[in-house]
Amino acid sequence: MKTFRTAILSATLLLLQRGFASAQSKAPSVFFLEDTARNQWCAFNSEASWNAAVQDAGAMTVGALTYSNDLPSQLDVTETDESGDWTVYDHYFVDEHGRLVRLSRMINILPGDRSVSQTFSISEGKATKTAATAKQLSSGKPLTSPKPIWLPKLPIETNIKMFPFAALLERSDLRTSNKSCVKIGGRR
Repeated sequence: MKTFRTAILSATLLLLQRGFASAQSKAPSVFFLEDTARNQWCAFNSEASWNAAVQDAGAMTVGALTYSNDLPSQLDVTETDESGDWTVYDHYFVDEHGRLVRLSRMINILPGDRSVSQTFSISEGKATKTAATAKQLSSGKPLTSPKPIWLPKLPIETNIKMFPFAALLERSDLRTSNKSCVKIGGRR
């Protein structure tokens, strides 16, 4: 009887330790990419594995979801066009309720040597531009040209569920699995 209790107690302690260890092994950031050749979005807990996968897939859209106090706090998405003429860096800020509240966007355009920074507040499904500046990409000097600046037309998401990789972010094993993938436009 005593041996049976000891075995149960040992097994319970082992399960508790494993549960504690797996809770501790949740990644503070999850890195993701769009793999168009395989028609999927994939997430990685290791930045090194993610970097290798980005190179392997030639991914043009990548990002990271950062957690603070076990809640999403920032969602970064970087998109580059196929020719490499422009890159857009989006930094979305997430409140404690999981809502997008602000976007800081930087657009670098190689032809024309321009960098445009924009900030938006996000509330009730709408994004409102709060600031914009333009600089010469190569020197960082402010642009004073009266010419209109062409910018790529990328959406501003106002809800995490609107991102094309939302199904990936909803996976329960997102922070504990080394790699998670979902089909583009669906779930896997």
